[in-house]
Amino acid sequence: MDRRSFIKIGALGTVGMALGGQDAEAKVRKVETPLEVSGYVREPARKIPVVDTADVVVIGGGPAGFAAAVAAAREGADVLLLERQYFLGGLFTGCGVTPIINMYHPAAGGGAGQAVHGIADELCRRLDEVGMISWEGIRPKVDPEAAKYFMEAFCAESGVRILYGVQAGQITRSGDAIESVILEGKSGRVAVRCKFVIDASGDGDVLEWAGEDFTVYKNDIGAMWRIGHADNSGKGNPTPVKGVRTRHTVGEKDQDGLDMYNLTRIQLSLRKKMWEEVAALRAKPGNEDLYLVDTPALVGVRITRVLDSVANVTTEGAATGKAYRDVIAITGGESNLKYNGGKILTKDRRMWQIPYSALIPRHVPNLLVAGRCFGFEKELTYDAREIGTCLATGQAAGVAASLAVAHRQSNREVDIPTLQARLKAQDVRLDF
Repeated sequence: MDRRSFIKIGALGTVGMALGGQDAEAKVRKVETPLEVSGYVREPARKIPVVDTADVVVIGGGPAGFAAAVAAAREGADVLLLERQYFLGGLFTGCGVTPIINMYHPAAGGGAGQAVHGIADELCRRLDEVGMISWEGIRPKVDPEAAKYFMEAFCAESGVRILYGVQAGQITRSGDAIESVILEGKSGRVAVRCKFVIDASGDGDVLEWAGEDFTVYKNDIGAMWRIGHADNSGKGNPTPVKGVRTRHTVGEKDQDGLDMYNLTRIQLSLRKKMWEEVAALRAKPGNEDLYLVDTPALVGVRITRVLDSVANVTTEGAATGKAYRDVIAITGGESNLKYNGGKILTKDRRMWQIPYSALIPRHVPNLLVAGRCFGFEKELTYDAREIGTCLATGQAAGVAASLAVAHRQSNREVDIPTLQARLKAQDVRLDF
């Protein structure tokens, strides 16, 4: 499914009319929604107050947005990180998806090789210093509350400005470029001006408003959650906190993560299931003190919109270890991969490179996409959406955006050798 399959309301819409004073009928296009539509209402044209300005505006404070913001700020950009929740980390901290999958790679003959370095490695080291990392196989597994704290600390140290409790809802444009992002929050409907935008929303919200093509993938929607006094229960995986274990509820398969009614239904169902599972566990001898630590703040959507980028990563490229001239990240392969009519088992997988062109949309010159919605083929969904890969693509997008702003360039004009040199200076691994 691409953007033309949806019912649409304008990327410019009434916001563009309010700011630009242009003809209403000529400029209104329809907002995309996967929902059944029973009619329309017309929003009155109005002026939107501009309350902030930044070189780089990052939409979404999950792993990709966090890494993008820190990386851009370290390169000297004025960065504003927008997050609808009141914490950083997205599903990493808000849904208990705390194993950093794809940061390490199964090595031949056993053991593991580290694929993702950079900010991901820095965060792990900081957490390890306070005893807030354990290991789940080759995956570092963090405590979500510690991760929230240190992610905010990284932002403060690098000069990233964070704005919580805001939902990005639209953009305005000047020609093909994004001029501002429209926000909804407790202070009303406001705008922030920007020179560059990084869409790390997880769902590709900005790329949709910008009119870029994309594909919507469906997948399982579940949750990870924690139980306490559980060391003797034999249930769940250990965490860095004594007595606390993680449980994983896979949830329902092939679900639409863009349908708000569906998401509400699933969240209600998951919370009920978690409560009932804890009650059943506690009823067993020896588990009388077991308790529910938390249910996730966010429903576990794995994938939705994926960008049709300048050059999507192909399954063949990942399977064969293709080397790209414009490589900006390397990530592990911790899953079986369907390829060429067969299956490559995890133990036989290669690390794979991600090219800068997979982060670039086809039309908007001051937009990059990071996290689970950058451009890749469907068979790579498991690898591409994992935390390690999100941290890697986010860091690359942040450095590229800062260079574009500093040199007054478009996303396609960024000098690749300079970008790669700056990434290596931030301890990013680019070679196999």
